[in-house]
Amino acid sequence: MKVILRFMIKKFLNYYTPGLVIITSAVTVVAQTTSAGGRGLFRVFSAETVQRGSYIVNTFYQAYFQVTDANGFGNDHSIKVGVTYGLTHSLELTAQIVPYQEDQDHGFGPPGDTQIGAKWRLPFSSPSFALGLRGFLSLPTALNHNVPFEPYSSGKLAGGVMGLLTWNVRGAHPLQVHANVGYFDHNVTTLSVGELTDQLVFGFGIKLPIHPLILYTEYTGEIFFNNEAVSFNDNSMRLTHGFKFIGPFKTIVDFGVDIGLSRNLNPPPDPRFVHEYADWKIFTGFSYQFNTRRVYGSVPKITKRSPKQEEKMLQELKEKRSQAEEELEKMREELEKKKPEDNQEFHEFH
Repeated sequence: MKVILRFMIKKFLNYYTPGLVIITSAVTVVAQTTSAGGRGLFRVFSAETVQRGSYIVNTFYQAYFQVTDANGFGNDHSIKVGVTYGLTHSLELTAQIVPYQEDQDHGFGPPGDTQIGAKWRLPFSSPSFALGLRGFLSLPTALNHNVPFEPYSSGKLAGGVMGLLTWNVRGAHPLQVHANVGYFDHNVTTLSVGELTDQLVFGFGIKLPIHPLILYTEYTGEIFFNNEAVSFNDNSMRLTHGFKFIGPFKTIVDFGVDIGLSRNLNPPPDPRFVHEYADWKIFTGFSYQFNTRRVYGSVPKITKRSPKQEEKMLQELKEKRSQAEEELEKMREELEKKKPEDNQEFHEFH
């Protein structure tokens, strides 16, 4: 009896496993996005893109405060909203607005800068190793720039490009390794290289899924590489620990903390470019993904089989069924020879 059951299960898997794999792969996977939009961790971007035709809307809240003097606190609260759209299977578009940002100048936090970007997953990438390019523009929509406790902002039209790498390490505990490096020009209107405000931007992070949580750690920074007045330790850098909770209905909830790695800039060496950065920040976020029917780019075509193809497939199915029946008959005969006492159970099964 056990032999027959194993045989029937094996045949079932041989016939239907390809279909099950197709159905499983078609299920939408909820993507995890950065605070600026685009698939990744919190600030570190993944070379992989979101599913084509899908929208992801996320919002993040960050908070920090410290005692600045005997009269009060230094506060830094910000709200960021990002939108990501999968234009094709290898190209995603992103946009981020900052509706609220403390600038230490206004009583109520005015809006911050706006960022738009695009990420391209290079065609020679593989499921285990992916490379990508990301370009972005920062629009000076904030009322105040280069605000305390935040990375440098020039108040001018800025932009940059980044190279992205993602490595899927497979094993008993699969994890992802991400690396980013790029160039950030804080005044693209000059079209010149080597300005004092030019920065090297980088990030390195690892992500470990422990369903329904995704744990991650990342190291990010923005470095003035052409400004002799600013040493490496004066730059904005931080270590971030966080986790993403994969909720129902394609939702994701983020929690985490930043640990500042810059030295205490009191007073700063050059207040035009650097200031005191936050020693720590806490953040939380919420993301939601939904799909649209309209998809640009290559879409698998639905082909109609000819009568000859249908007849050929039907004949192959009949042959497989005949072979299965023959093998089942042989196994029944072997059971009858070896275990006569099981004949009664076998007939009852049929």
